[in-house]
Amino acid sequence: MNEHELGFDTEFMSNAEVEEMLDNLVTTIGDEAAADDSQTAIINPYRIQQVLYTYKVLKYLTKGTKAKVTYALHEPYKSMGVVSVVGSDLLFRNTEWFMKAVELASNFEVYPKTDGTVQMDFTFHGLTRAIE
Repeated sequence: MNEHELGFDTEFMSNAEVEEMLDNLVTTIGDEAAADDSQTAIINPYRIQQVLYTYKVLKYLTKGTKAKVTYALHEPYKSMGVVSVVGSDLLFRNTEWFMKAVELASNFEVYPKTDGTVQMDFTFHGLTRAIE
């Protein structure tokens, strides 16, 4: 496959062409995610353990603060999970442990919220493995 097949050299002539390409991209990703989520799968215990380790470390690191640490498994897809930290003044004194939690995650993001708090999400992919 080359760059022309993937549409990297596409020059858009109109807003409608841009909208159509974006719509097609979103539809394709949604179809792939739905197909992946519908496969029979088994739990990946090592990956689940990494989510729980991250949750416990962040609970420990935020002990004594007003930060709220939560986790969710198998949402929004069965192969995904997330650990979230929400607080108004997040300060982590043990950066080594914090960075280990970041390294375990597939994705890490930090963003401000409209209520004056900051949210950190540690997203994990691969909580399940397809067996089909």
